[in-house]
Amino acid sequence: MTRIALEPFYLHQDQVQSLLGEWRTETAQARAARRSDPEAALTYVLAAELAEALSSLGVGELAKSVLERDLRAGQVIGTELEFAFQRDRERDTPGFKSASFTAVLDVGEPVRVTGTFNAARIASSSSSGSLTGNRRVYMIGTVSDLSPNRIELRPVFIGIRSFVDDDLAAGGPVPGARIYPSDIGQFSGIDFASPFTDTEAEAVLRVPEDTVKRAFAGLIGESYVPKDWGGERSDLYTSRVFARGRQISAAWLFKGPGFPRAMDIKALGKNGDQIDRLFTEPAELLVLQHCHQIKPSVVGMMDAYAHDARHPRFYMIIDGADTGRILRSLGLLPATPVGSLL
Repeated sequence: MTRIALEPFYLHQDQVQSLLGEWRTETAQARAARRSDPEAALTYVLAAELAEALSSLGVGELAKSVLERDLRAGQVIGTELEFAFQRDRERDTPGFKSASFTAVLDVGEPVRVTGTFNAARIASSSSSGSLTGNRRVYMIGTVSDLSPNRIELRPVFIGIRSFVDDDLAAGGPVPGARIYPSDIGQFSGIDFASPFTDTEAEAVLRVPEDTVKRAFAGLIGESYVPKDWGGERSDLYTSRVFARGRQISAAWLFKGPGFPRAMDIKALGKNGDQIDRLFTEPAELLVLQHCHQIKPSVVGMMDAYAHDARHPRFYMIIDGADTGRILRSLGLLPATPVGSLL
């Protein structure tokens, strides 16, 4: 069974208790009361209760909501980003240690995520060092202000989010994790560290998308390859993938030479809705393949969807270079035209 664990650096107890409701709050308070230092323990017990309740509370991912254009003021949302934290001592008042944060969410266009919080509510003395400078953290907050290029959050929780599978053997993948091509059992004979030349990169662009799809299906051992049609959510669905020794289901989205350049979110349909459709598939692993570079904004979006607390999944990115290595191993890279060597 997969569960979410939250390690708090900052936690607003009143707001968290309001989110949890009376029963969960009383449960947390009773658990904290049994500790040697109930007051210090309450923050950590509340974080554990919050982690358990995230799915039922409907706390989704900020990037996903922005992409789907359903974000609204007053909504409680979560996001994992690289934040820049700063103490604003000039704004301190009795009982309030002013701190601010900012980050950039790339959803095709950059959106600034900003806000302030009371640094007096940090979980422990060691947490203060975790909320200075640049730090990648998970934040849960209420949307207090919203515009096309700026989102202001009022933090409820700031800290570390982990996905834990108590029943999974050590070393296995945990939902929310990125799976790499080298983790796939059917790709074990491919050297993903081997050099990949510019000539081979050009050759990948001459391989039709359908050829790539059938090559991958054959390598995986999937006999059923559907024809493309406009309403598809994925290009290939299979239950035959082995990831780190575990058999899992996978839905694949292939992008071929019809888009022969670096992939950004705009390449994935209006508002990037091809990612949204891909993640509606009943698959444990969602795979995005492209014949060229895949930009970090797309990787970040796949990561955000995979980490949705309501339905965490695995995801995998296969760019043009790794596609080329796989095709090369199968003898499917086209020969270089003579004219290109002159």
